[in-house]
Amino acid sequence: MSNGNEIGSAAVGRRLGSFRRTALAATLAFCTPVLATNAIAATETLIPLSPDFDYAQMCVTPPAVPAPRNWNRWDGKSTGTLSPDDMLQDAQTLFSPYSLYQRSPATAERIALYLSQVPFAGAGRALHLYGRILADDDNASLRVDEIIRVETEAIKRGTIEAGTFLGRLYREGELLPVDLKKSQGYLTAAANAGDPAAELELARLYYRNPQLAETADANRLYLNRAISKMSDRLGAGDCSVLTGFADILIDPDLGLDDQQTSAQWLQAAVKLGDVRAMSTLARRYLQDSSVAANQQKAVGLLRQASALGHSASRLTLADLLLSTPPDGSGKNEAFKLLAQEAERGNPRAYEMKAAYYRGAYGAGADPGLELQSLQKAAVLPDVSLRTMEQLGIIYARGSAGAPNFELAKQTLVKAADLGSSRSAFELYKLASGEKPAIKLDKDPLTYLSAAADHGLGVAMSELSSLYFCGAGVEKDRAKARVWLEKAAAAGNAASLLTLADEASAKRTSDGNAAAAKFLTQAAEQGDVEAMMRVSLSYRDGQGTEKDAAAAKTWRQRAMTADPGVATLTEARAALSPDAPEKRDAIKARAMLEASAPTGNPDLLFELARLYIDPDPTLEPDPTKATALFVEAASKGSISAMLRLVDMKVAATDGGGADWRRWLARANATGDLRALLKQAEIESDAEQQATILKAALSRPLCLDKEKIQVALAIRTVPQFKQDYLGLFDQVIAEPTKDPSTEYQIARFLLNERPAEKAKAIELMKDAAEGGKREAMREIGRMYSTGEGLPVDQKNSYMWLLRSARLGDEGALESLVTEILSQQATLNDPSSGDEKVETLLRDLAAQNSPQVATLLSRLYLRLSEGSPAFTQAAKSWTLKAATLGNGAAMLNVSDFYAAGTHGFEHSDTKSTEWLSKAAHAGYRGAFEKYAIALQIGFGTKADTEEAQRWLTKSTDLAN
Repeated sequence: MSNGNEIGSAAVGRRLGSFRRTALAATLAFCTPVLATNAIAATETLIPLSPDFDYAQMCVTPPAVPAPRNWNRWDGKSTGTLSPDDMLQDAQTLFSPYSLYQRSPATAERIALYLSQVPFAGAGRALHLYGRILADDDNASLRVDEIIRVETEAIKRGTIEAGTFLGRLYREGELLPVDLKKSQGYLTAAANAGDPAAELELARLYYRNPQLAETADANRLYLNRAISKMSDRLGAGDCSVLTGFADILIDPDLGLDDQQTSAQWLQAAVKLGDVRAMSTLARRYLQDSSVAANQQKAVGLLRQASALGHSASRLTLADLLLSTPPDGSGKNEAFKLLAQEAERGNPRAYEMKAAYYRGAYGAGADPGLELQSLQKAAVLPDVSLRTMEQLGIIYARGSAGAPNFELAKQTLVKAADLGSSRSAFELYKLASGEKPAIKLDKDPLTYLSAAADHGLGVAMSELSSLYFCGAGVEKDRAKARVWLEKAAAAGNAASLLTLADEASAKRTSDGNAAAAKFLTQAAEQGDVEAMMRVSLSYRDGQGTEKDAAAAKTWRQRAMTADPGVATLTEARAALSPDAPEKRDAIKARAMLEASAPTGNPDLLFELARLYIDPDPTLEPDPTKATALFVEAASKGSISAMLRLVDMKVAATDGGGADWRRWLARANATGDLRALLKQAEIESDAEQQATILKAALSRPLCLDKEKIQVALAIRTVPQFKQDYLGLFDQVIAEPTKDPSTEYQIARFLLNERPAEKAKAIELMKDAAEGGKREAMREIGRMYSTGEGLPVDQKNSYMWLLRSARLGDEGALESLVTEILSQQATLNDPSSGDEKVETLLRDLAAQNSPQVATLLSRLYLRLSEGSPAFTQAAKSWTLKAATLGNGAAMLNVSDFYAAGTHGFEHSDTKSTEWLSKAAHAGYRGAFEKYAIALQIGFGTKADTEEAQRWLTKSTDLAN
């Protein structure tokens, strides 16, 4: 036979092809160059080890696996008529992912648990099966100790595969903590006991961790031994090893990467009707979407496996058919496959139907049919916790009808008892708050704590908030911090954003770098605000290197995910930059206008503010602002509702509701701001006091809430001590929030003059943090010398920064300061040298904001003295030239009237009207239309005039 072996070796050398590029080529050739069954050996036919060989002639058909019995009525305790061995076989069939019968891991678990407690020869195998089922469960991480216990017991009972299983778990580190020494110990013992799977695991262990091996070629040695035993099995007619060869060839933990030959082995197994090979090869084709034909190949394989009764292939094929055709032509075939699995009692079929009716496949949502599908899945033994969670939430939200809190409670409690963290958190939310929807047998905090302990990020974040506020638990800022950081580590976006804000507030390069890191983590979790802030970080080089490509990528991701939130985030960054001189309200308003159709209420509110709040670069439009406030309020914005209250809007302008109705709607939400607004407008002192007492009785957690209430009760004598007490609470806590710093500073200046120095430091911190009111106050202090040394340069700097942000008080102070510094009103250029230097510096900036601001300032000064007329003209022309629409319109008016130092010129007046209109300044549209209509300073053009008039009317409507 030596001759035959040499011939066989030569054949292998010629036919292994791409195997020669991998370590496996030499291994396979070395181990078993020739395979033969007894039948073939009789005719001395040699079998070369190659995927091209026709293995059908040598495969021995394994004994048929009998269909598992119906275990639905078995209580998991009673002794049945079946032998333990038959029960174990059923459990193995019910658990196998490649079973051709109805799968039921839950039933398999019940049987295996029962058998693990019955004295019979196969108890060790039952224990091992039970451990594998536990490890395969969604909540396996919660049952780690039990898995270790049962597998350890299985080893004691002689089940060597249990040792291999534990060794793999310790090697992979996904379920158990990585422990390479334990892994090596379990695998070595199992390999010595004869388990070829343990030898493969040792090969993996030593390839990744060569320092553990006694020899340099240990991983190759164990790989050779494993393949040799697999080859022996193939020679004995066990063709299931063909798929094993395919797996080895692409195993990254074995250092192999031969996708092509691996696929050939799978194709050889597919020819033999191997369902596992069909499923595996189909999955490979679907992963490689670069080749269009691959999807059709995958569909063909999945249809083969589905016809044989493989559940997973049916579901994968149904998912593919529902996902791929844009016209939904695959729906009928998909639903037929789902019906076949539903008849088997497969809850995944109903879950997929529920997803379809939820709109996950692009079809219209049908909450009623989604609910029906989930209900059918929920009564089956293998229903997933995710389905239970979704069903409970639907009951609670009433998305398929009226809320049913009792059913929600029953469903969520069942899921929570089975280990569902999300269900536990939903129960906490339903049973908490001022008006709980359900009453639980346990304290709701028990469920919250369980969800947090099991790693649910949102639950950790909530628990952090409770400890921070002392709501329901003892106030403990240290514990609050621990849970906040745990929530962030678990990927909770809200917690990551909180940490990012804290880091940014430090205003240091290290703080910016830390903030960028937290934002990136939140962005990777899908948070849209974080995505846009990461984009801005890359754009500006804040906390990271500038990277235009990365900035563009993150911006596109944010805009695709939620254009409303993304635009609002970008606009707010433009409105509140680190340096006030970089504020760009024009750009921000244009962005918000473009995204207004998204209907985001916060975006609409911000846009409305830009049409009504003072800003040196924007034209006001109170009518437009009112309409936007109404739209935002109608979509739930409480801030917009309260602005309508402040504006005392009538029903005709308030979308059919006057300001009183809007206040009632705001109060119905239970929002603290609405309650305080109610107290503010209340004329009856006794009733006002009642409202304020209600506000004081609330659990005030955040500093801003305490400050809101404190300011509301400040002038009411009976609440004097409450007012002082609330501010004492705020002062006692460290803060980096500019608004809070500003309010504390004001409180100290008004109530505790002895702490003036501390108040000024806080005011400066608030100004540095971007609080415009604080900038104004610091500017005034530098001017008057009250608490700060007189410093006109610093005074102008801070007042100008505040005025740039739209603070009218700062503008008034600038006017007063310039007047006070003039040596004579006949010569505005003479005066304080620092003022002259400052103005020269500002002129050199070529900033439209600065030019507009100084235009307004000098126009106001020129009303009191003609000495300022030339300065007003210069700055107004500069602002107009730099693109400010309001300044353009002023220039047009001044040319038309021949005032403010401008000569009379109809032509120049209309030229500036045209520039303003074409720049998109709405206030110029109608005026320009009239000029065109009558030929004022230009050639009459009625057609063009009508176009601009229509444009003006359309915008007004």
